[in-house]
Amino acid sequence: MILVAGATGVLGSEIVRRLTARGDQVRAMVRTTSAPEKIERLKMLGAEIVRADVKEPRTLLAACEGVSAVISTITTILTSQPGDSFEATDGEGNEALIDAAKNAGAAKFVFVSFDTGVTPDNPLSSAKAAVEAHLKASGLDYTILHGSLFCESWLGPMLFADPVAGTAKVYGKGTDKIRYVAVADVAEFAVQSLTAPIAHNATIDVGGPEEISQREAVRIFEEAYGKKFSVIEIPEAALEAQWSSAQNPFDRTFAGLMLGVARGFVSGLKPPFDAFPMRMTSPREYVRNSAMASGQPSGSEQSVRPRTDGSAERGAELTKKSAGW
Repeated sequence: MILVAGATGVLGSEIVRRLTARGDQVRAMVRTTSAPEKIERLKMLGAEIVRADVKEPRTLLAACEGVSAVISTITTILTSQPGDSFEATDGEGNEALIDAAKNAGAAKFVFVSFDTGVTPDNPLSSAKAAVEAHLKASGLDYTILHGSLFCESWLGPMLFADPVAGTAKVYGKGTDKIRYVAVADVAEFAVQSLTAPIAHNATIDVGGPEEISQREAVRIFEEAYGKKFSVIEIPEAALEAQWSSAQNPFDRTFAGLMLGVARGFVSGLKPPFDAFPMRMTSPREYVRNSAMASGQPSGSEQSVRPRTDGSAERGAELTKKSAGW
């Protein structure tokens, strides 16, 4: 039995789908407040449902009973509810889950994280780093996945390109190479980490099959949607000012992540592709698929007048508004 914590999320539900598809017994951990339609989908995939909350460690006993492995994608970024915080949920909550898994006799724990050592200080990075240290000291066979930027978030309309508005935000100089990665591919890395020899007590870079810069990504959008995109420049200095002046944990976290992107913190990833055989989605394919799904025909050139003044100020303001996924 494999426990997937964070199973109602986009990544967690995809992990459940892949595990059940290959015939594994899966227990999906959900909260009492989780959306009924998401729980129903997990049931339809063939998962056993268990209700638990990492902020209530006693509820984790039943969740972990009889499991051989745990995969945790838990984070409060998308599903913050009363009582949630990066410290309590992402940090102490995941640590409690690790302890429960060990006490229940689980042999393996896979934790989805990112390289916190090269991001500016922020509550999410601090929580992830604490969990990684706790997992390494637990005695469990662990795999820590250091993911790159998800296509669905960092190439999406909120944080990067808005095809309807014809705009794209570029953080910093925008020339560092990034291995944007699809959620489905991260899910496959997590699933294969349960048995891959290379994943034994290991921290693994998880990135996509192609390295492109933010500015190259803009051109890919232009080709796919058949029109010019107006680039909104967000200088590193503006992001640093926002990060240093942030008044709450969420603002500081998102500003820190965006500042990290501007500084190239996800550049240079070297995923062990040979050890994780799969067909991966490139950012080019992701953008083309998005364009096709939108129903907007590509190839019909449409002009959008680029911004020539006030881009820094407007970029900083848009960054504040984009503190969400």
